[in-house]
Amino acid sequence: MNDRVSPNGPDTQRPLLIEIGVEEIPSNVLPTTLKQLAELSEKVFNANGLPFSKAEVYGTPRRIVLHVAHLAPKQETKTERIIGPPKQAAFDEKGKPKPAALGFAKSQGVDLPEIQIQDAASLGPAAKGKKGEYLVFTRERVGAPTAGRLESLIPEMIAQLTFPRSMRWNDSGVAFVRPIRSLLAIYDGKRVPFSYAGVASGNLSQGHHIMAPDAFEVHDFESYREGLRKRFVLINTKERMRLIQSEVQALAMEKQGRVVADEGLLAQAADTVEYPKALCGNFDADFLDIPKEIITTAMAEHQGYFPVYNDKGALLPHFITVSNVVSEDMSMIQKGNERVLRARLVDARFYFEQDRKQDLTDFSAALDRVTFQEKLGSLQEKTVRLCALSVFIAKETGGDKTDILKAQGAALLAKADLLTGVVREFPSLQGTMGRIYAALDGEPAEVSAAIEAHYLPHQSGGPLPATRHGRILALADKLDTIVGCFGVGLIPSGSEDPYALRRQGLGLIQILLSEEAFRALSIETILTEAVGQYEAQEKFAGKKTAQAVAQFLTQRIDAELQSRGLRYDLREALLSGSVDYPADIISRAEALVQFSKAPLFSPLMTAFKRAIRILPDGFRGRLDTNLIKEAAEKNLHQAIVTIEKNIEPLWIEGHYVLILESLAGLFEPLNGFFDAVMVMDKNEAIRQNRLSLLHAVQTLFIRFGDFSKIVENETRT
Repeated sequence: MNDRVSPNGPDTQRPLLIEIGVEEIPSNVLPTTLKQLAELSEKVFNANGLPFSKAEVYGTPRRIVLHVAHLAPKQETKTERIIGPPKQAAFDEKGKPKPAALGFAKSQGVDLPEIQIQDAASLGPAAKGKKGEYLVFTRERVGAPTAGRLESLIPEMIAQLTFPRSMRWNDSGVAFVRPIRSLLAIYDGKRVPFSYAGVASGNLSQGHHIMAPDAFEVHDFESYREGLRKRFVLINTKERMRLIQSEVQALAMEKQGRVVADEGLLAQAADTVEYPKALCGNFDADFLDIPKEIITTAMAEHQGYFPVYNDKGALLPHFITVSNVVSEDMSMIQKGNERVLRARLVDARFYFEQDRKQDLTDFSAALDRVTFQEKLGSLQEKTVRLCALSVFIAKETGGDKTDILKAQGAALLAKADLLTGVVREFPSLQGTMGRIYAALDGEPAEVSAAIEAHYLPHQSGGPLPATRHGRILALADKLDTIVGCFGVGLIPSGSEDPYALRRQGLGLIQILLSEEAFRALSIETILTEAVGQYEAQEKFAGKKTAQAVAQFLTQRIDAELQSRGLRYDLREALLSGSVDYPADIISRAEALVQFSKAPLFSPLMTAFKRAIRILPDGFRGRLDTNLIKEAAEKNLHQAIVTIEKNIEPLWIEGHYVLILESLAGLFEPLNGFFDAVMVMDKNEAIRQNRLSLLHAVQTLFIRFGDFSKIVENETRT
């Protein structure tokens, strides 16, 4: 954040406190709302010339808080230059003003003597490329008092907050995440008067809506924060998280157990309460007969409870929840939570037992009744493509007959659990239930593990499938989805990516980088196979689709390079040619980064660009060694021949650092060539031959990448 504080000293800085009191904000919306508020405040203060210190944001389900410790008492005074007509258009030869001069002065509300004549060169960026002398009026805009400006700026900030879903609740017509019930706004100890959504601002806040609902007067941030603390409200999310974590672990230890660290669940708990109180509940040990993944999902995702494990990782018949109310007798709250969880677990056990009345293969047989995508057919058709593509990838990566059969078996069952009762009730368990049911059915361990792993990675930078068959199936599934969506025009644009194709594309690239067998896979080869599967089902013609997907995957490789810190011009140089093997691009990138730090790198790039600038577009000359007469020509030609011979085995072995070091050997002969000969000789044959020498230089470099994209002395990423 840009913390702009006035240089006039701390006495000129005044604190600002804003609280928006609302009904219960969903826990998944609160963090993004606070982030927005911090960014909007900076944007609004900067736009209005108000120096400020860092904006601090706090929040609970029932309040959104902004605190700025120092906000200047008035806007900055700004000097504004208005450029008028050119001097020659404003005055005649005798210096008498023309209508243009008089009109400009009148438009600015001043007399002509107050207008200056200045050279455009002295006006800096304001001149916008103008040359010569112009009429200029300089106006000083004195900043307005901050207190008055805040009356309109605060409602402006609130109005700019956006939410996934908003609601309207009164005649004001204002939409907000939840109804606004109160507004607190204090600047320099005084109330900032304004109204928003039919609610007038004041200097009052309220404590916990159940335990201390009475209003209290606020004078500054300290009195506000401590007043709320006394009234059972902790506005700092991190403080609530620390308190919850401490209480949860203490309760788990009382049960001779522990709670596995889960930052997401901890943050969710903190954002659902104003004053947390952890308590432990129990459930019937009989429920432990069903897979623990079902129980923990019912706890964590549906209820926000923390599961408790023993020291061996086995689930214990206890859970910990976080209450928003503290009472002398917490048993009623505990029993209420136990009843809710029991109802969930009863349903879960029913679905599990119903599912186990048939094998996973039986569910797979019914996939033809479920649509994968309207234009792409059923899940059964997708399964057929997955089987074929998985078998193809298994063969391409050196799999034997047994390996190939396991890849095919995993693909056949990959989507079967989507039809199970447990997954319909708990969608996040897709893949996980496939693994569990496949294992219970006696499928090979490689098959069951691959079913769960093929959805990985769930997010950018997340874990990849740990097994070979998991990687095969994940690669096949992601490629099939991307090709299918592109084939029917469902292409990501802007922020729109409903099928998460960018994430799947990046995951695909990361799998291709994961191990040697996959590093040797050609994108073109597997892409051709994936397109062919759709063509065999007569879904669409694939030529243009393959080209579009290849370009899309190139962008994902670029994202991978960027995540590794590779600067933009080096990425452009590497991605300008073939990107069929992402692992090869990564290896070249590592070599190029190392080489770019060498002292000779920048001079070599300068010499290389000088060479290619001389070449006509599309030049493809033929070198005639009989026309090479000058010593400098001979030196360059010999260097080209020697380097070309030396680096060929280096290409085969992938020794890219050595290749670049060899190319650096062209620096001196190339500079000597330019110093000693005239490339554009009057003799046509000699001229063409010298251009052919430079084309040979270009050919050596272009095999590695388009070095013309590289910017000398560049540091940006």
